[in-house]
Amino acid sequence: MDEPTRLLADLVKIPSVNPMGGAVVAGKGMLEAGVTEYLDRFFRDLGVPFERIEVAPGRENVIARYDSPSSRRVLLFDAHQDTVPVEGMTIAPFDPRIDGDRLYGRGSCDVKGGLAAMLSAFARLVRERPKGAASVIMACPVDEEFTHLGSSALARSNLKVDLAIVAEPTELNLTNCHKGAIRWKIR
Repeated sequence: MDEPTRLLADLVKIPSVNPMGGAVVAGKGMLEAGVTEYLDRFFRDLGVPFERIEVAPGRENVIARYDSPSSRRVLLFDAHQDTVPVEGMTIAPFDPRIDGDRLYGRGSCDVKGGLAAMLSAFARLVRERPKGAASVIMACPVDEEFTHLGSSALARSNLKVDLAIVAEPTELNLTNCHKGAIRWKIR
């Protein structure tokens, strides 16, 4: 199994369900804590500087950095930690299953597949340290699936970047901007 597929299988095994405004049920798998711990170990093993920033009780953005010595540009890789709930799934959500060239399980598309790809690319950059590479900030925010607490905190942090790549499924269509989101509560 190649590195991105192994990382994806590892991530799918870790429940990180966002209750989407519903009650948080006590127990393993709610919110992003398990993925946060996985990222902590991943970046610690790589030997790169990283930080965990609490944006809500028990919910931490993880931000790692690769500083290229001669870099004139800074890229931001962004992939969130949470998934939507598992109600209605017809397969075991946290038991990654490979069928042909696809891996199935909760979050494999949105967005643990993108997170695995970015982590793999980030790790390769750190290991190989290619001359002339850009510096890269790997941001893993929480709560993307509901209220965007992590992304909002990231935006307020005033990171200085030249280009951002966000790992959201787009059916392989390149998207150079986003219209944003608005949610109404009408009473």
